[in-house]
Amino acid sequence: MSSSPSTSWTPPNGQKAQYNLHCHCRAISYTITLSPPLYTSTPNPSDRCVAVECACSYCARNGLLTVHPLASDVHFDAAGLEFREEYLCGARRAAHWFCRRCGSVLGTDLRGVMRSLGAEERVGINVRMLADFDLNRIATRKLTAMRDAPPKYEG
Repeated sequence: MSSSPSTSWTPPNGQKAQYNLHCHCRAISYTITLSPPLYTSTPNPSDRCVAVECACSYCARNGLLTVHPLASDVHFDAAGLEFREEYLCGARRAAHWFCRRCGSVLGTDLRGVMRSLGAEERVGINVRMLADFDLNRIATRKLTAMRDAPPKYEG
């Protein structure tokens, strides 16, 4: 399965895998469950979760590669939440999470945006925070739709 043209996430296929993530300084740890899996040995590359390279000003400047699991499939360890900060940009509708100790960008809280669209609550998770991140083992695609979305970035 590949990402749907109308969404930035890969449709689930019934196969699931759980992944451990952490910021650079390891103050914040969390897990995600993805369907289909991100890393897979299947000969069919369309049976894997595709990470999105968003072209919005924030994601592009920070080099984010995101997947979009259901919010209920993302679990932050409580011990590190004191280090998680939020940054709002653009229309100020989706908070970007980062570690206040090391600055690592963890992901984006899309729950409110999803609710306003009548969709299932999802979050954007930066796969570069995977404990075993390997760019050569994942499928990616570019998403340019947000590059020109208002308000225009004038940085």
